[in-house]
Amino acid sequence: MGRDPPIVLSSDSEEGEPVEVEDVKGKVKEVEEDFKEPPKWLPDGWIMEVQRGEDGSFYQYYISPVSGVKLRMKAEVLSYLFSGMDDRFLESKKCAARNTLHSTHLWLPKGWFIEIRAGGENMDKMFKFYIYPPMEIRLFSKEDVLLYVKEMVVSACDTEGQCDTSSQDNILALVEFNPSVLLPEGWVKEIVYRKTKEGIRKDPYFTDPVNHYVFRTLKAAMTYLSTGKITNRSFIQKTSVHDLYNFDKCADLNEFLRKRLTNKTGNNDQTSDRFEDGESSTDFGSPKDHQESMNKSKKIKEKEPNSDKIIKRSRKKSSRGAKAKQIN
Repeated sequence: MGRDPPIVLSSDSEEGEPVEVEDVKGKVKEVEEDFKEPPKWLPDGWIMEVQRGEDGSFYQYYISPVSGVKLRMKAEVLSYLFSGMDDRFLESKKCAARNTLHSTHLWLPKGWFIEIRAGGENMDKMFKFYIYPPMEIRLFSKEDVLLYVKEMVVSACDTEGQCDTSSQDNILALVEFNPSVLLPEGWVKEIVYRKTKEGIRKDPYFTDPVNHYVFRTLKAAMTYLSTGKITNRSFIQKTSVHDLYNFDKCADLNEFLRKRLTNKTGNNDQTSDRFEDGESSTDFGSPKDHQESMNKSKKIKEKEPNSDKIIKRSRKKSSRGAKAKQIN
């Protein structure tokens, strides 16, 4: 019997011309050899990763062991090192360990939120609940949450009739710890609920645990981490989110929180109750500075193509890199 013909794959570069499987494997092996070891200039602890895109092209990345940020060029890595972003990630982790609100909720499973509602006979109290949105679960205590996680038992959310949980009319905020893989440990995302003429408005806030700066978008928070610059519309809370919700089950309602239930102005930027001076925002930079910082952030977080990982190599981690790798 004759030898079976070789299996062939169509070539992207030359349409219609067959390429033997052995040739494709040879090219992949050649690339693996080229990227067998990270370049000597790459700092200790950094990871080199090579991926193959859908078009067959190979893409090389350099990954920080502290923040997990991916960069493609040597110049970007060097610029990143001088930006001080890793230092801000490590400082956030240290502050998170000292922060009472964060440290007392380390037990809260991933994917769970804290829900704050107004209640009481005169709507002068605020109640804390723990919710798991995928299963529409709402529980009233740490013990109830752990019981559900262990035995799938849903406990009654008993507030003795002091807090209505049947609508969104009395929700004040949803709080999430470590809301994004892009943010270091200790950051808090707060979704603030307000009543307006158009209905219930939901505004996100991202709080830095170090200096308590508050950012209106994830992009603004990433700009701060990557450049150290405070963007426009960022501010410092009069009462930090870390202090505001650090209570067990029930507490007295702060007066400025009550405004969220009665504000009917419909203002598109209702943040007056959040600022340091209680009246106006604090401008930390000019529009030009803001645009420059955004451009730098965009360069650092360049969008990567859809790809399949084929090679992953890591340098021996330094003591600092190994500890930083523990960051979520």
